[in-house]
Amino acid sequence: MTRMPANHRVSVAWQIVFTFIFGLNFWAFSRIRKLRKYLLYVFVPSVASSAALFWYISEKGYWVSSWGDAFALPPVIAANVIGLGLQGFAIYLVIIWSRQHNKIYDTPA
Repeated sequence: MTRMPANHRVSVAWQIVFTFIFGLNFWAFSRIRKLRKYLLYVFVPSVASSAALFWYISEKGYWVSSWGDAFALPPVIAANVIGLGLQGFAIYLVIIWSRQHNKIYDTPA
């Protein structure tokens, strides 16, 4: 059974929590009818930065032997900064879009 977008108010706090859990992040944005925009603005750039990091590490031969070495690599640090930035952007988007979604259900019929 597929879940339809919410036809009622959504909890902005729960929407934020869902952005941190893979799988539920897609559901959170689909509930407010913004999944395609989320995929375009956040998910695709995240996959692209991960692919670029993987390519860079494999091209340069930087296969990491321990966790301590991994965090010393500038590209890994850059990828983490990008990932944190995209997570922050996802939180911003879910707040804005959830509030817009909720405004639709605030007005009397």
